[in-house]
Amino acid sequence: MCAPMARRLAAAPRGPRGAWLCLLVALALDVVRVGSNQDRPDSIYLPVALELLDAPEHFRVQQVGHYPPANSSLDSRSETFLLLQPWPRAQPLLRASYPPFATQQVVPPRVTEPHQRPVPWDVRAVSVEAAVTPAEPHARVLFHLKGQDWPPGPGSLPCARLYATHPVGTAHQACRFQPSLGACVVELEFPSHWFSQSSTTRAELAYRLEPAGEGPEGCGPRMEEESGEQALPVGVVELHPADPPQYREIPLDEAVTLQVPDVPVRPGQLFSATLLLRHNFTANLLTLRIKVKKGLQVTAARPAQPTLWTTKMDRFKGSKHHTTLITCHRAGPMETDSGPLELSEFLWVDFAVENGTGGGVAVTRPVTWQLEYPGQAPEAEDKMVLEILVSERDIRALVPLAKAEELVNTAPLTGVPQRVPVRLVTVDSGGALEEVTEHIGCESANTQVLQVSEACDAVFVAGKESRGAKGVRVDFWWRRLRTSLRLTVWAPLLPLHIELTDTTLEQVRGWRVPGPSEGQQEPEATVAEEAERRSRGCRLQYQRAGVRFLVPFVAHPLDSDRRLTHLLGSDWLLDVTHLVAAHARVQDPRIASLEGGRILVGREPGVTSIEVRSPLSDSILGEQALAVTDDKVSVLELRVQPVMGISLALSRSTVHPGEVTATCWAQSALPAPKQEVALSLWLSFSDHTLAPAELYDRHDLGLSVSVEEPSAILPAQEQGAQLSVVVSGAGAEGLPLHVALHPPEPCRRGRHRVPLATGTAWLGLPPVLTPVPALPSSPAQSPLATAASVGGERQVAVGVGGSVGVRGKFERAEEEAGKEEDEAKEEEEDEEEMVPAPQRVTDLELGMYALLGVFCLAILIFLVNGVVFVLRYQRKEPPDSAADPASPQPHNWVWLGTDQEELSRQLDRRSPGAPKGEGGCPCESGSGGDTPTVTPAPPEGTVSSSSTLARKEAGGRRKRVEFVTFAPVPPAQLPEEPVGAPAVQSILVAGEEDIRWVCEDMGLKDPEELRNYMERIRGSS
Repeated sequence: MCAPMARRLAAAPRGPRGAWLCLLVALALDVVRVGSNQDRPDSIYLPVALELLDAPEHFRVQQVGHYPPANSSLDSRSETFLLLQPWPRAQPLLRASYPPFATQQVVPPRVTEPHQRPVPWDVRAVSVEAAVTPAEPHARVLFHLKGQDWPPGPGSLPCARLYATHPVGTAHQACRFQPSLGACVVELEFPSHWFSQSSTTRAELAYRLEPAGEGPEGCGPRMEEESGEQALPVGVVELHPADPPQYREIPLDEAVTLQVPDVPVRPGQLFSATLLLRHNFTANLLTLRIKVKKGLQVTAARPAQPTLWTTKMDRFKGSKHHTTLITCHRAGPMETDSGPLELSEFLWVDFAVENGTGGGVAVTRPVTWQLEYPGQAPEAEDKMVLEILVSERDIRALVPLAKAEELVNTAPLTGVPQRVPVRLVTVDSGGALEEVTEHIGCESANTQVLQVSEACDAVFVAGKESRGAKGVRVDFWWRRLRTSLRLTVWAPLLPLHIELTDTTLEQVRGWRVPGPSEGQQEPEATVAEEAERRSRGCRLQYQRAGVRFLVPFVAHPLDSDRRLTHLLGSDWLLDVTHLVAAHARVQDPRIASLEGGRILVGREPGVTSIEVRSPLSDSILGEQALAVTDDKVSVLELRVQPVMGISLALSRSTVHPGEVTATCWAQSALPAPKQEVALSLWLSFSDHTLAPAELYDRHDLGLSVSVEEPSAILPAQEQGAQLSVVVSGAGAEGLPLHVALHPPEPCRRGRHRVPLATGTAWLGLPPVLTPVPALPSSPAQSPLATAASVGGERQVAVGVGGSVGVRGKFERAEEEAGKEEDEAKEEEEDEEEMVPAPQRVTDLELGMYALLGVFCLAILIFLVNGVVFVLRYQRKEPPDSAADPASPQPHNWVWLGTDQEELSRQLDRRSPGAPKGEGGCPCESGSGGDTPTVTPAPPEGTVSSSSTLARKEAGGRRKRVEFVTFAPVPPAQLPEEPVGAPAVQSILVAGEEDIRWVCEDMGLKDPEELRNYMERIRGSS
């Protein structure tokens, strides 16, 4: 990585500091990458193919960040599977294969808690009654086989035996599953002494499965040896001391209420309806009109209190209805002991149900009730219609039978709807079952989780559902019976987790494969040139990576709670590669491509991503970035594992009934003569990554196997493995195999090139005392005697064409020694022949170059600003430096003091030659034509200070401003002046021109007048 980055930095414009900054950034990125690769554990395992047979719905599962599992190694592999239908019709098989070896085992049945017994059937038990009474002392439990199909015929299904445990005893009864429905009902009668006269007791229900017998019912008596085994729980049934009647109360008006039984009636059965009257009822006459259809008839009307009311009944028959008119007269006063709003029985009306209801189908018989009072028209009174359910069967419950109670919703990933069949059955008294197919109603309580079909025969998910849930309810009804089915729906928690074994694919140094450079268009050529191009057309091999698509499945809570429930746990992911591989693609196929949806192949340098799009919409289900670079990596070594057979072990988990763990080992004992040995190879790269040889095309691998003993191995026939040999003989201490990786034969200049990598494997146990010999760096220096090579066409490296050759130990030593010097030259020539991959500037490189340009521009602006600053202040010099360049730079000070003594001394010293008798002040005020007299400059060697005209405002006081210059002592300095004293020059003793300006400003004509004026100011102060 450093070399290409250095070349890019050298080509980019940069300042003196920008180069160091970019170099530090490049080194930091390289260190971070190397550090991350070093922290990554060795993801190595035995590449055995594990697959489940006869299991229609299953997934591979893994823990987050634990692939492969911790118990995997170079000679073993462990995989966990989840069976959604854990008890299919045929027992599933798990097959492990690594050509030419294969083995398989039957998946053991589930283990149930708490007794850890294998259970071959998945049974759902539904208790029909929650309470029983002495009048109806039967407990009914429906057993249903779910999650599987079964062969036709009664001999294959088991029996279910129900046990009821009470403090005073135990009872049991069995039933046999019906092949048509896969269900049966046990009706267990409780003994009368189990019922208490004053309190409610409870009985525990449990069941066991047992083989079918040969009796009339198919279930034999209970076997005593099984009495000690613990049964599976069903639930609890309460035993009430009395049977409370079930009635419906319907008000006819404010004073009269109708009470009827709330149970279906059977043909030929008699039942009674009761009229209740409030105590505040004051009417003396009441007429009750009842209309019934054919199938029902009113047989009698009896007053509940004959001393208070008398009744008269008249019948009228019609073509469609029969009308009964019951007239009630008050015979005595109402009792006043009870409250006015209390109800008391007033009238009993007896009904009879006729036979023949239509082949056992339940029907409803409407009954119209109407109250009439004296002085009111019959049409003005309200009518109430009551329906009586008549059925030849005593139906106790309506039960839905679902094939599964859990549904893993993969429709958002595949676009294929998933259905769970549902069947509705009725449970009759006596244990009879009958399926209901007509006049069924259904509704899903949450359509965002689960939907129900219009025919109410299935629940399904179509892919538009937005969430999952536990215990989502689907309601069913038929006639007056209602029931509910609760299921758990697991939905994928997007986005998908896309796992790559390596997210940065680089070129493998020295590994060339046939074919032109990716993305390069070759010009047209003649037939001869095309043949030559094919013989010489090789390109560098990029690394490859394995791809896996994972996702967790969750169930959302039905209430406001935000906590999610994960399938198998929050740290488990399901492998959905087989579902979404067809919808996965690389965003830029010029950079990389997917082979079979599982192997990522680098094509040319660049940055792109793998994405999975939804088959139902254009949304992205998951995305993973990857990079293909032109950096070079080397194959450091080959890790070799000999495989002489496969061992397989299966285990069930108690966490989930469908979880199965398979562990496979490679047998590597001392082989027998003529035994075939397959070699599992892993490539270890210099970027701290590992890759199995199965990721690469076998035509791009040039593999050779060498041993030290002659005639020890022979090449095996083509069996589909990457490399396999036949051992013709081995010593008792073991046989070392030396494996070398070369480029394929068309891309090698000579047959004795230095291999890309080497590795050693031992057949049997290596010797303890003898150290393992080091693998030679070149085949030319190797003392190996026999070599069997497997290349792109399974050719032997030392043979010619496809033949097999066996050579001695020193047979080609002289020939190989003469070519050692040519190998380095051939390597350089091969590098020159290779067509470099097209350079494409990535977005990352553009960003780096832009950042580098900003840094260089900032440094350039800083340098230009510094140069301008230096040039500007070097040109600016004080006035004294112009007169005497050699003199040091003076320090100018402005004197604002009032020291008159110092001022007089300066005046006496600086003005001895001032003209006084030249006709007044040197500057005469007059017309503008007069020319002023210029005062001569001071003598050489003295430093004069700058003078400034002191302005004054009209009528204001003047302030004296003195300019003091600290200068070196002049040569003509008076002795009375102290050395280094400041030279003071006042505006009063300045040059002649300055004095003229002051005179004009003050209105004075003689310097003497100016001195007198100053004396007066001094005296006043």
